[in-house]
Amino acid sequence: MISTELKQGRTFMLRFEHGKDFMSELEEFCRSNNVKQGYVPFFSGDFSEIYIVGSCGKSSNPAGPMLDLKAYFENVESFGCGTIAHDPETGSILPHFHISIGIRLSSASAYTSHFISGTVQFLIEMVLVEVLSPNLVRTLDENVYSLKLLDFMK
Repeated sequence: MISTELKQGRTFMLRFEHGKDFMSELEEFCRSNNVKQGYVPFFSGDFSEIYIVGSCGKSSNPAGPMLDLKAYFENVESFGCGTIAHDPETGSILPHFHISIGIRLSSASAYTSHFISGTVQFLIEMVLVEVLSPNLVRTLDENVYSLKLLDFMK
């Protein structure tokens, strides 16, 4: 395990608006407020369309990551959380969220996975806590399927 103590900055309450792209709105908020990194203890609300990682087909490596496989859903309730790292080369944010969704028109059947993208329906509410230090980055770990994993640069 790796760990670090966080120095927290500002805490924000956000409301994402109907019809907007969730990730684009998050990127715009971070750019406008100079938030480079942080964590999201929760977000909740509705998506008219959403993609999460998943497949109903056979996988060649079911224990490995399936980030290239997308499952599509419509009209869902959601609850999620995650982290936002910073890419020092591009200056962009690198969000990583996991989400649980319930499909309203299917007896609220539920799924949980890695969030890819979504369009807000009605609203999404989020708490975002800025992290001032250390620097949160994603570094390539060749020992873990060459995933970019959260790391702390002091």
